[in-house]
Amino acid sequence: MPTSPPVPSSDRLQPAALLDLPALQARYPNQNWVVLQADPGACQVWRLTAQQASPIRHDLPLGYGQLATQYLSRASAGAGQVEQVIELVEDQIMPLTRSWPAPGPQLALLCSAPDMAALAAQLPDPQAPLQTTDAVEQLFNRYAHHMMGGSRSGLQLTPAQAALLILLRECLHHWGCQQVALQGARA
Repeated sequence: MPTSPPVPSSDRLQPAALLDLPALQARYPNQNWVVLQADPGACQVWRLTAQQASPIRHDLPLGYGQLATQYLSRASAGAGQVEQVIELVEDQIMPLTRSWPAPGPQLALLCSAPDMAALAAQLPDPQAPLQTTDAVEQLFNRYAHHMMGGSRSGLQLTPAQAALLILLRECLHHWGCQQVALQGARA
């Protein structure tokens, strides 16, 4: 039976990102985890594996609130600004994987963010403990459809919610995660 990687101590993880991790590790013992504490001003990332004694930690100077204010808050914000946010996020998150073990098929993301509830509520099963990357991609596609002037079936989000969605989608895509657990999604 594989052993779970150590849960980072509370001095390394903010409480919001730590709350569900032990229960998720117990429920899904074969998963390796990336933990993303996404805040409006900055993000922290921890890569946990059973093979490593302590998680790999990264601090990102990127916050979804900052992205929202700088690029998505203007009335004229559109597809070009969304592309800028995607590029900025990619520039920050892609280099992290150089120090990580290969993702494999059992990598999941635990993402905690203050604005997560609005995003999770739009998913087909918002209370599911794990969401698929496809469900998040479909959510992003609905948002992109709205940004390109699509029909009412598009997804309208506040600038902060949109920036968080972009951050979440890009992390899932570039880190090779197959599933995601969303914190901050409960009322």
